[in-house]
Amino acid sequence: MRFGLIITVLLVAVLTALFTVPLGGGKPLLDWQHVERNWQQPEKLFDGKVSPWLGKKDETELYRWRDPGGNWQYGQIPPPGVSVDPITVKAPSTISAEEMRGGKGLETQQKQ
Repeated sequence: MRFGLIITVLLVAVLTALFTVPLGGGKPLLDWQHVERNWQQPEKLFDGKVSPWLGKKDETELYRWRDPGGNWQYGQIPPPGVSVDPITVKAPSTISAEEMRGGKGLETQQKQ
């Protein structure tokens, strides 16, 4: 009984802090209107506000440089002493084979 009460109080305290304690921009991490609009979409719930330590899942930072032969090389860690260009690579989006053929996706067929 006591353990359940402690967990409940801690959960309420954390949720209250998320809605009231101001962070770097002077605003709390969450606001009620934003949560109400996006509560079914977790990827939009934090809306990039936590990205400094979580990062974006669908993007990768790569570097491009020329090797001594003049060919372009790509990688996540460039060799020391070369001039590099940062490149952001986005994850490819996928579609179903049915969508590729121009038909309706299975999701929409099953709902009908």
